[in-house]
Amino acid sequence: MNDETTSTTLVKHWEVDVNDWTSCRFAELVVQRGLEHVGTTSWPSEKMTLEGLFDHCVTSQRRHGQRTAVIDLGSAVAEGCLAHLMLSNGSVWLQIAARDVDAVATARAWFRERYPKTEVANAQRVRVAFWSLGQHGPRRLHRSIEVPSWTEVAANYPQEVGRKLSGLIGKEFQPGLGGRLLLWHGPPGTGKTYALRALGWEWRSWCDLHYITDPESFFGASPTYMLDVLLCEDDETEKERWQLLILEDTGELLAADAKERTGQGLSRLVNVVDGMIGQGLRVLVLVTTNERLRTLHAAVSRPGRCASQIEFGAFAADEAAEWLVRHGGEAVRRDGTLAMLYARLEGLELPERPAVGFGR
Repeated sequence: MNDETTSTTLVKHWEVDVNDWTSCRFAELVVQRGLEHVGTTSWPSEKMTLEGLFDHCVTSQRRHGQRTAVIDLGSAVAEGCLAHLMLSNGSVWLQIAARDVDAVATARAWFRERYPKTEVANAQRVRVAFWSLGQHGPRRLHRSIEVPSWTEVAANYPQEVGRKLSGLIGKEFQPGLGGRLLLWHGPPGTGKTYALRALGWEWRSWCDLHYITDPESFFGASPTYMLDVLLCEDDETEKERWQLLILEDTGELLAADAKERTGQGLSRLVNVVDGMIGQGLRVLVLVTTNERLRTLHAAVSRPGRCASQIEFGAFAADEAAEWLVRHGGEAVRRDGTLAMLYARLEGLELPERPAVGFGR
């Protein structure tokens, strides 16, 4: 390098194969053209083809149900402007590189016209971001899922459980007040997942759902994955909205011997909800577990950290009989979980789950 010329060399420091072809080609051209401004965004769309783009297409690839392409927008937007487009599972993923930020915004609008955003229909659906850690970092897949309202499922919970859920789901709940951790615990078949879906519907006006598919990696050896999720921003996220991180069936992270079994997972979880990492972020963490409360670590449920702690249990005999009658069944006065009651309604009886371990 000297005063008159400046050269940049791209060094590929990961193992490259043909599946990464369009990503590598995009990175190579960005460096060659000296494009210093890069923007990333995504949105749901029904269009999943490259129709209308082939006149601008540098290279394209089809693999595993995805379509990817490097698009040269020099003639359409600005000289040198490039885009890397990925179409997958009803979502558009877009990286744009240009010499100035205005060109990035113009290119984004250019793609928006060609890939209209899918609006959620009148059906009760919420959009969920599903996160996983891939070979080259965090990956996010958006899906719209059907959900019930709380009024539709409230009667499927014992009175005390329903009362606590109503307080959490209702308008009186103030996010962040009293802690940022929501802990739901109880045996399988007690309706935790249905309550979670109803929560997503009732909170849809102010909170986005982020489902962590691999919590052991999220709180694993490297904090990079966790920080990428916590600090994620795109054009679809309003600054004032909250994020709810969902960690289902994650009792091992909260166990009394969590540090010995999962390393720093518990410590990082505590830092998200009550430490420096979580300061200034609008983040709530919902953990569901089948573990008994007395087997969980004391640091999890202390006041000021755990905003809501709900134990999902079985219906008492009288409540179970009332539930069966409301659903057109016979009044069998025997306690049981929600799953057991549905089985009785169909004339079946789920076997009792044997106790595991030494606890009583």
